[in-house]
Amino acid sequence: MKAIFLVGAVQAFFLAILLFSKKNKITADIILAIWLIVTGIPLLLYFINYESYSEVLNFSESIPTYLMLINIPLLLIQAPFLFIYVSYILKNIKSFNPIYLLHFIPVIAFILIYWVIIGFNNYPYESFNLYAHKYYGFILMFFPLTILSAFFYIFRSYTRLKKYKTNLYKQFSYTENIDFRWLRNLILITLFVWIIFSFSSFLFSKYHTKINIHDIDLIAISIAIFVLGYFGFLRTDIFISVDLSDELKPAEKNEKKKIIVPDVEKQINELKAYMENKKPYLQSKLTIKQLADMLSIQSYQLSVILNDHLKKNFFDFINEYRIEEVKNEIKYNKNYTLLGIAYDCGFNSKSSFNRIFKNYTGLTPSEYLKETIS
Repeated sequence: MKAIFLVGAVQAFFLAILLFSKKNKITADIILAIWLIVTGIPLLLYFINYESYSEVLNFSESIPTYLMLINIPLLLIQAPFLFIYVSYILKNIKSFNPIYLLHFIPVIAFILIYWVIIGFNNYPYESFNLYAHKYYGFILMFFPLTILSAFFYIFRSYTRLKKYKTNLYKQFSYTENIDFRWLRNLILITLFVWIIFSFSSFLFSKYHTKINIHDIDLIAISIAIFVLGYFGFLRTDIFISVDLSDELKPAEKNEKKKIIVPDVEKQINELKAYMENKKPYLQSKLTIKQLADMLSIQSYQLSVILNDHLKKNFFDFINEYRIEEVKNEIKYNKNYTLLGIAYDCGFNSKSSFNRIFKNYTGLTPSEYLKETIS
């Protein structure tokens, strides 16, 4: 059993080394590497002190608990690391911003309180036992606070990703090279670990003598690291940072403002006429800024026209035209393959074409072709 923790720790450290040695690494890679090291430390400590931990978790008052308390600050910084990493990827931050250190205040507070209590009572830390201490209940409060903090940061990470994806669809007509599945999976993995930890903490007070609850927690962490390792080694793009354009910024700046577009009906007609006559949607990497420049208007004005007046984001608006173009090509160009037609109409990949076509028509391209022929 204990070998699992050693393997998990070694894999965490190994992945961290890969990130540190990666060419063209960015700050987000460094943050992820440090996070992996911090995750591997509890696993290594638990492997080294497995027998002592077992007695500590059975409320033994004769075994020092200082090793167990080392895990509390390590747990406190897990979810903040997730939030900081997600923020750095989505915002494409190039250098470390000290403001993010504020997220580690609870860790610093715990360490200070813990060492003040030990120092105030003149305990040597090697013999300090939490269960025999009069402030046991006070220190124990950090466990539910740790769980609440974790879910707060996981929720913040999820909402930040969701908001960014929404903005993405407002600005880009394609998503092939902008893949957030890695961040989504990372958030889900972290959520899985903390659900297990929360559930085991609830059972701890009643069943700690029957089940080694701490084993369950660290096995969950080990599994999470194994999953990260699986993605890391089998997918070559797993640690490639997403490089996004500044084109998102105008929409973000004006998101909370009510923007008035002059002669909006006239601009809508001009937009539709331009789309039908010039067919800019055939450009596979078309962005809202590029289309706005073609129309000689500001990109945020075009965003307002689409989102507030036509009730569509840029992604859906452009791809509806592409789908209609595909349907026309299928009807009149019998000699072309479906994929060839899709590429000619502005799609970048077979998977995105199939997905978008089915979302728009309710049929796969092959099903639609069969219906058209029959």
